[in-house]
Amino acid sequence: RLLNLSSADMGRQTMRNYPGLIDSVMTYAQNCVASNRPDDKSVENCICILHNLSYRLDAEVPNRYTQLNHMARSVYMDKTLTGCFNSRSGKMENDEYGVPLPEEDFKPKGPSWLYHSDAIRTYLSLMDQSKKDATLEACAGALQNLTASRGLMSNAMSQLIGLKEKGLPRIARLLQSNSSEVVRSGASLLSNMSRHPVLHKTMAHQVLPDVSRLLSFQSGNTNSYGEIMTSACYTLRNLIMSNPHLGKSYLTSNMLNNVVSLCRNGSCPKAAEAARLLLTDLWSNRELQSVLKQRQQVGTTTAGTDFRD
Repeated sequence: RLLNLSSADMGRQTMRNYPGLIDSVMTYAQNCVASNRPDDKSVENCICILHNLSYRLDAEVPNRYTQLNHMARSVYMDKTLTGCFNSRSGKMENDEYGVPLPEEDFKPKGPSWLYHSDAIRTYLSLMDQSKKDATLEACAGALQNLTASRGLMSNAMSQLIGLKEKGLPRIARLLQSNSSEVVRSGASLLSNMSRHPVLHKTMAHQVLPDVSRLLSFQSGNTNSYGEIMTSACYTLRNLIMSNPHLGKSYLTSNMLNNVVSLCRNGSCPKAAEAARLLLTDLWSNRELQSVLKQRQQVGTTTAGTDFRD
């Protein structure tokens, strides 16, 4: 009943505000992890509830990042008005805020549990220990929710997951799952995290092989195919463009053939747009152009493919 209630807008707000509820759910899940019971049905239910309660958290619940977001916008506006803002990107980037991130509560209560480092560690521990697809999907989904916004919470949560808690290898393993829903959640999480330049170097080394493999071999016979491909294209685009020298080794003919095919896939418009943006950026980089031309010769010989789409 609590799981169903947590998936509705009003129920989600009510449960967040109910004294002791989040504390109990989180503590129970942590105790089960500590007792080596990661695959209990009760753990799955708890993590699914926490996943639902973390949805739109940054927008719906005032938190320690809310005021900092306002401060960051002021910094951004000042830089824009004085001409110090980098107009090339045309948008406010989290890593250019210049606003210090807050310290977290030593003893979290209520909604503050949902974005606390102890919660992050619980999700990552379950990714290591659990063999249940529903639990793995919920863990990745909760982290995906925490990194989904365009504000400071996304930046801080991404750094906490990827740098402080060293969670990237565990997330990358989700991309090898036989469950398309687990793969979808893992790919979406990595796409969110790849928006932050501070993580690019670490992510390029730790997740590029698995993400490029998705684009090379993922079949289109699942309901999640479009979402998976969209996330993979955006992640690859962000990481390769930040480090073309490292990224060019992952530009195989097979992967590029699949990306071109994706551009022409009318049944997945969002994935097609992400694929077109990826190819456009790859061709815009001089260091990558020679690699693409070499791969194109192989692709033209084997499949008549033009990587320029």
